[in-house]
Order: sequence, then structure tokens, then C-alpha cells
Amino acid sequence: MDALYFPIFRSRQQEFLVLKSFDFGPKIVPIIEVIKEKDRINNAKTSAEIFTDLINEINAGNVLLDLPTYLRPTTSTMKEAIKFYRMVISDLSARISFYSEFESIADKTIPVISSLLNITGETRTVFTQSEDLKPKFPTLAYRIYFNHFKETINEFSSDIIRDDDIILFDLDSIPITNPIITKYSNMLHTSFPNNNCALIRSAIGTDISNIKLVHDDVIGEADNSLLSFYKRNYKFNSFGDYVGIKKDELPAGGGISPGFVFYDPIDNIFYGYKGDIKKLSEFEDRIVPDLFASSVYRNLESNEINFLSDNPGIMTLKRIENNEESGKSQAKFKKISMEHYLHCMKVMIEKGSIN
Repeated sequence: MDALYFPIFRSRQQEFLVLKSFDFGPKIVPIIEVIKEKDRINNAKTSAEIFTDLINEINAGNVLLDLPTYLRPTTSTMKEAIKFYRMVISDLSARISFYSEFESIADKTIPVISSLLNITGETRTVFTQSEDLKPKFPTLAYRIYFNHFKETINEFSSDIIRDDDIILFDLDSIPITNPIITKYSNMLHTSFPNNNCALIRSAIGTDISNIKLVHDDVIGEADNSLLSFYKRNYKFNSFGDYVGIKKDELPAGGGISPGFVFYDPIDNIFYGYKGDIKKLSEFEDRIVPDLFASSVYRNLESNEINFLSDNPGIMTLKRIENNEESGKSQAKFKKISMEHYLHCMKVMIEKGSIN
């Protein structure tokens, strides 16, 4: 597989909308982290039916389906996510059964295998998942976490992993310049020289929140240096991230806090916008007008690479500006952030500025 970018989506409503509407093209392969059984509590379909329908609708050659083991539910985590983590994500047999439900679309679906050693203490969980799923899926992916690399790396071996399989090395929010990354990366490249190895990192950490944003200013804590480092410094074939939004801890709920994260592809940085007051009208009255009047937007308009044309996020913002569509929705602006970021990644890949 010659995929260059693996954008990661959680199984929530706004992410579903982006997955269904975006044309990913040949170089972008989405990853769906299944964090709860259903996208909506009142959805009458089974989990297998929901995700089969979703995968079939996604305009991409392949889709990676992941049961992410990095999650550590707390009392503030949404109840559906806690239940799914306990019943499926952290249970070896349940993981295998869940992935097996998608054998009928194995030509498009790529299950992601992770070790459960740091969750249950079980050994050889990678081997067990792999041996069961190999006959059912022509390609598998293996997610290896920086935070548990030393404990789990022996579970991932060239005897288990085929050349056509994908290696995902997840840094979480480890600083991109951490010297140990080089050591671990070299070990992976030596063990899997023929595989597509992707380096994954979240640019926007959990400590960044809407109330901390400085209006129309750079988010200094957001670090998207992965785009420069993944190949040049660490020799990976591809990269992955959380599509320009925060990798949150799946909170059960929250109050109104108008905020918006906007990606600047020219300087590879993020800008923050927020309301003066806790009212949804601030998206229409303050955030949208100030973004369009900003220097970052004017720079995009004049840049030789056209990042704005056919950009679905920008088109939504224009409709809001023209009162053709309501902007009184925090969820909608999360979707806009993802669409804009994805479009910029696709443009840069097509132009060869990311390769």
C-alpha cells in the first residue's frame, strides 16, 4: 500500500459526517477508532451494520478499523465509551469477534491489532489476534505505542507480520524531538524493512481548551512538526494524526464554550478563535467575521497554492457568513476544522509538498 497519510477519526457523529462526505483520494487512508458501540444511542442497527455501512460509503480505497487500547476511562468518560472499552476493546476474544464481523468487506477493511499486555497482563495477544484474522483479511495493521514500546515490542515480530501489512507507531503526545524516538524507529525499520510504516502523533493535546485560546492568535502549544519530521528525521513512509482537532479524553459532556481551531498550511501552525461570551451566536457574530478578516486568511487567499478552492470547510464558513446556514453549533465548527485540515493535507500531497 502506497498510502502517505492516515487521518484518525473517532466513531462520533461529526467524524461520521466527514468520513461520508470527503473524497480521500489514493494517498489518504482513514483510520476509524471505534470508541463506542454505536454512533447514536437510538440507532437501531447493530454495531457491525453501522460500521459496514459507513465503510462502504467512505470514498477511499481502504479503511483501517481500530479498537484503540490507549484509552483509560475515568469517571468523567462518556458511559458508552466505558462500556465498550470493558466489553470489547480490552477483551481478546471480543476484539477478534468484532473484527471478524467485517470479513464480508475484507477487500476494503483493515483491522488494527494492538497488544493487550498493559491492560490485562496477557501475553501473545498480538499473535492470537493475527493468527485468527490473517485468513480473513488480506491486509492487517499493527499499532505499537511509544509509551509501552519496551514491554510490548517482542509481541510484534516479522514471523507474524506480512510484508503487505501496515505498521503504526503511535507517539501519543510525546515531543517530536524526543531522542528515544530515533532508537525505537530504527528498531522498527530494521525489523520491518518492507512494510509501510506510519508515524502517528496528535498535534493538539488534551491540555488545550477553547477557554484557553487567544483570539486570532497562534496556538503555541499545538505542534504539527510531525509533517517535517516523519520522513526526514525518522525515515517513515507515512504519517497519521487526529485531523486538526484535539485528541480529547472522551468527556461525558460540557457547557457552551464557543471556540474554533483553524489550520494554517503555509506555516504549519494552528490559530485559535473564541467567543467573548458563552453563547452560540458568537460563532456567527465574532468567530467567522474575524477569521475572514484575519491575516492568516488573507495569506491563504494570496498564496500560490490554492488551499481555499473546493475546500468544504471554507464553503461552510462562507454559507454561515452569508446567512445561508446556521453557525450556532460547536459540533459544526469541529467538523469545519476537520474538513479544512483534511483538504489542506490533500492539496499538499497532490502538489508534492508532502511526500
